[in-house]
Amino acid sequence: MKTINIIASLVFAILVSCEKTNPDLTNPALLVNAGDNFMIRFNDSLVINQDQIDFYDFSSQLIYLKTGHSFSPSGEGLFTVLVDSSEIYSGKMLPSYSSLLYMGPIIRCTPSFYGDYLIYIGFIQLIDSLGNKINEDPRSDIRIIETLKKLDKYRAGLSCEIKSVERLSSNSVKVKFLLTNNDPFNLYYLDPGKMGINLFHYFTNGLFLTDQNNKTYTHNTSYLRPEPRNAWKNDWLSVLKSKESRVHSIIYGEFETIPPGYYKADFSFPGLSNQVTRDEFQKDNGRIWLGDLYTTKKIFIK
Repeated sequence: MKTINIIASLVFAILVSCEKTNPDLTNPALLVNAGDNFMIRFNDSLVINQDQIDFYDFSSQLIYLKTGHSFSPSGEGLFTVLVDSSEIYSGKMLPSYSSLLYMGPIIRCTPSFYGDYLIYIGFIQLIDSLGNKINEDPRSDIRIIETLKKLDKYRAGLSCEIKSVERLSSNSVKVKFLLTNNDPFNLYYLDPGKMGINLFHYFTNGLFLTDQNNKTYTHNTSYLRPEPRNAWKNDWLSVLKSKESRVHSIIYGEFETIPPGYYKADFSFPGLSNQVTRDEFQKDNGRIWLGDLYTTKKIFIK
């Protein structure tokens, strides 16, 4: 099963009471003009700018570097995202094996889930006991998005939405989710129908349900590991054309018994990661979508 960063709402019950004063970072009112330059500075020395960047996929928060450029830092440090030399936000670089608890923007260094032609900027969300966000996610700041659009390096990527969660029997649950290609070209994605539920769940933890008392229910699906471990096949992929949407369903036959009531459904949709090389992700009529998507929905189970 793929190791993932579970968001703080699943891991922490932080008793914090505070007044939120952070601005809406996606508010167009904050934008005066799109900038001319985008860059990331690492430890006040290494700089990666738009000339080295092929594009930035905001659905997976992956920055794709051009051929001839790579990113494989080790150890700890700081990074800063800038537009026209003005800092938009900063974060921390940590080794993937680090146990340091850090809330906010983060880059996991070597070893990484991704190839050295990718930079993944993650974010650890802090949520209080009432479900309120304590720290705002700055990665989709409108100044960054508009600057990258101006430079033709912005990609909206793939989106996932839970449509319904239905209990079929005492230990059987069906989730329906909608995938949408928000980009102007084709995207290839992992198709659970082609892969089968066991292989698909090697790449994801799938569906979780949390009741109003913060008790979590999940499935006991066994996963099937590819052989060799880093293998993947084109047969696992389906294609979504530009702006196309498609509904998929997964039936969990080994779900924990859930009583009727209100729940928060969390679902993680996976993509490939370091299995795909720089030469493989781009296809003649589109690209393979890489990354992970996390989506949530409030539901009622009858």
